[in-house]
Amino acid sequence: MAAQMAARGHAEVGEAHAARRLLGEAEELIRTAGEHSEDEPPWMYLYDDGWFDMQRGMAELALGDGRRAVSFLNRGLATLPSAYRRDRAWFGTCLARAHALAGDVEAAEKLAVALAPDAVAVNRYAAGDLRLLATSLRTVRPQSGERIRDALSAPTRQ
Repeated sequence: MAAQMAARGHAEVGEAHAARRLLGEAEELIRTAGEHSEDEPPWMYLYDDGWFDMQRGMAELALGDGRRAVSFLNRGLATLPSAYRRDRAWFGTCLARAHALAGDVEAAEKLAVALAPDAVAVNRYAAGDLRLLATSLRTVRPQSGERIRDALSAPTRQ
């Protein structure tokens, strides 16, 4: 976990090589630990290939590579159970941001609108990021920003 968090920190300051190297190191540490499953703490179930794909996607998003971020986040989200609404709202929001960064405003809008109900209901942080995305998309394609804002304002389900 420490290696993965350090990788994300390097990504946040634009150090791509260090970020990618540390993510690889984190994966290797988890795989090595998995060889002795009897010693694993119960929370280790979370650290699978999908989780690492999402972490790599987050790093690529921070590094400004929307295309790579979309690829990793799509793969990771495909493994996340639908019952994980809070996590799906967060990583889905990151995917919407990655689409926008990659220049695919339509995909960003479509995903953001679909995620808005869960973001508002169970992940206030994701809802805040969707509001920021709506604001940034309004400068490129005003109707996209408005559709996201409307979706965030609609009544939600719990």
